[in-house]
Amino acid sequence: MECVLNGVIVYHPYEHAKPYEKAQETIGDVTVVNTDVLIEGSWKDGDIDFVVPGDKYLCKNCGAEIVIGFGEKTVDYQAEQDWLQKVVFDAKQGGYAIRILRK
Repeated sequence: MECVLNGVIVYHPYEHAKPYEKAQETIGDVTVVNTDVLIEGSWKDGDIDFVVPGDKYLCKNCGAEIVIGFGEKTVDYQAEQDWLQKVVFDAKQGGYAIRILRK
């Protein structure tokens, strides 16, 4: 794989958890925590959970892309939404934003 872009912004928009989703469940020997259920506050759909910078790599053979190298601390729930929205907006305008969603 070859690095094709440094400083990619990976972000996750807040998704309101459905009432039937569990706050925590065990799958095999792993405990999975659904933070959307556990977070309290004035969250609304469209708010941003977190932003993290990384480096985008591309496989020249198959075209697969990954983002790794998260060297800086993740910016998360403590940050002001206005600032997070601006970071994501600027990254989208520059073509270096990647949105991730939970399943």
